[in-house]
Amino acid sequence: MTLYLYKTGAETPEQTLEQVASYTADQAIADDGTVYGPFAEGWELSETADCAGTLRADWRADHPSQEQRIEDLEDLMANLLYGGDGE
Repeated sequence: MTLYLYKTGAETPEQTLEQVASYTADQAIADDGTVYGPFAEGWELSETADCAGTLRADWRADHPSQEQRIEDLEDLMANLLYGGDGE
């Protein structure tokens, strides 16, 4: 697949990543093993050249960090046990 790397808010890509086999919020890996990344904050990936996609943000939403999972679980437990957010 071809992905486009752009600064958040931009309408044109800074770099085109060709033959990408996989990606995460932090990097993309091409078919030949080339690793693009780690990506800095303020940069986003798109599947379209118009920079309309937010693949990094989507990936982070679909794969929350362990810290975020723990925080969400603590909030859930506080709501179940105490009817509040635990703070």
